[in-house]
Order: sequence, then C-alpha cells, then structure tokens
Amino acid sequence: MKNISTGFLAALVAAREDGIVPRRLVYITAKDRETGDPVEVGIWTGDDDVNIPVLSGLTGTEETRTYYGGLNLSVGEIPRVSDLTTQTVTIEMSQIAEITQLLVRGYDVRLAKVEIHDLLLDPRSRMPVAPAEIAFLGEVDGAPIDTPAAGSDGKITLNVVSDAISMLSRTNPAKSSYQGQKRRSDDRWGRYKGTVGNWELPWGQKAT
Repeated sequence: MKNISTGFLAALVAAREDGIVPRRLVYITAKDRETGDPVEVGIWTGDDDVNIPVLSGLTGTEETRTYYGGLNLSVGEIPRVSDLTTQTVTIEMSQIAEITQLLVRGYDVRLAKVEIHDLLLDPRSRMPVAPAEIAFLGEVDGAPIDTPAAGSDGKITLNVVSDAISMLSRTNPAKSSYQGQKRRSDDRWGRYKGTVGNWELPWGQKAT
C-alpha cells in the first residue's frame, strides 16, 4: 500500500467540496549524444515553465525540479495490475516546441529513465498543495515522431514500460551462453578437454 503525504491526502478528501486541479509531471533522464552524459528534462501538463517540489521516485526525498509547460502534453492511463505483465504508459507531446525537439533529436532517449508524478494544485491559489507524488517509474521503449500533414501539428509519442517489470523479464545471454561462460570463468568447461578426449572406457567396465 502506498503512503502519501498528509497535504496530498487532505486535498483528495476535500475535493468534493473545494474542487481539485490535477496535473501530471514527466521527468526524463536521457543521454547527451556527443558526450554520453545524463541529461534531465522535465515537462508537465501545465501552461508555464515552473519549479515544482516532487518526491523522488528513486530516493523518496523531496526535490525541486524544473518542468516545461505549454507542450500539449498528454499522459495515458497508468495501469494498476497485480501480476507481472509489462505495463506501458503512452506519453504524447507536440513536436514543434523547442524543448521537445531537443529532447528527441538532441538527446538519446532510448531506454531513458522516466518518472511520472501526480500533482494537485489548490483551486484558488493554483499552488501545489504538497510535493508531487510518484505515480510511475519506467524507461522509454520507443520514440516515434509523426510527420504532420500540411497545416497540422505533428506529435512525439514515448512508450514507457514499467521499470521493475522490464528488469524482471529481461534476459541476459551472457549468463548462460558458452561464450559468456568462457569470458566469465576462464573457459573452465574446456580446460581438460584434451585429457578427457584420450580416455578409453571399455563398455561394461568401470573406469579406474
């Protein structure tokens, strides 16, 4: 069971009387194509660029991060399952914004780590009621860019798969292949093949 902050819970409880203003935050850790260094980009479903406190999905501590808005950002439904099926969340954004162009063309988002947070704003002040709560941890499985028809806007779609489940289902052939064992164990399987090849075992008799 997930624990949420008292401020976040209070806003949910009072939503029927006071209203609620939900927002989604997406934080992507990609790689610089030239240096390979990690680069972090935050985007959200609001209209302006803001600094917002969030609870880190990795450490659980509060951090203040920068998020870019006005991107026509759409975050698909986050599946809640109790089995080990791979969960996928679809993230769509406009491709004409400078920050999204930089994200998918200037940076390498293949297997980029993604944190999705839920944020609640006070209906009157439009300020966060509490640090944003983590809703999903995953990694990018693909980043297609749709080429728009004349007079229309294209979009960028990121398919994000659950980080934990994808790690459980990922295979590692280096742990089972013969070539992998040779590199890991100094070819212990074939170390005595010359000696074994000279053994003569007559049928029906025990080796001495």
